[in-house]
Amino acid sequence: MCRRNHGWNALLTIAVLMPGVTQAGMPSISLTEAAGARLDVISFFLVGFLLCALLLKSAWNLLAADFPRLPPLRYKHALGLLLVSSLFLYVVLTMISGARELMTPGAWVKNGATYQLATPERDPKPWLESARLSALENLRDSLWKYAREHDGKLPAHREVPDIPATIWKGIHPEGDPLAYVPGAEAGKGSRVVAYEPESFGPRRAVLMSDGSVAIISAYELQKRVVATLQSKKP
Repeated sequence: MCRRNHGWNALLTIAVLMPGVTQAGMPSISLTEAAGARLDVISFFLVGFLLCALLLKSAWNLLAADFPRLPPLRYKHALGLLLVSSLFLYVVLTMISGARELMTPGAWVKNGATYQLATPERDPKPWLESARLSALENLRDSLWKYAREHDGKLPAHREVPDIPATIWKGIHPEGDPLAYVPGAEAGKGSRVVAYEPESFGPRRAVLMSDGSVAIISAYELQKRVVATLQSKKP
């Protein structure tokens, strides 16, 4: 009877120790790449913080050996002291940064009844708008040159070989081409000839058939494009 029990115990042990069969399609919970990177950074700084607290405890107790008035420092007290010191330094650095912004000449400009930070050297809008207008002016020069060589008519599409493809790209960082509305005549009327695509945001630069170039709202641009298309219908 005892031998039978030993046999069943051996079989039970083998069954428990044998690896089970993994079923396909089992759910697997894992972090996204961004969450994993953030967790790695937090873990790194947490370990660094704990090591700094350990160094602080060792340095404090080493100094306390020569100065009996200093009480021994435990590890949890070192953590608290390091945390309070870090918060104090954070507040001081924030105040220094704020004072630097306040004391910068021309850092504050009036905006209605209040003031806002907008230094001229940090505000790229004037330079950006100038570059956008220059891109359409370069396109206008190429289109008007084409019109002088073709009885005043503008090209029927953007793929004409007389105008380089780089002229149509403008200044968009991804190379989005400028939109083109064929059918207008150079220097006549006020039709839309070319304009910036939707990727440029709520304000777009537009070239009119009279040669003017301006930056207008997307709503106003839509109205002008619709009017231009309707005027082309017989």
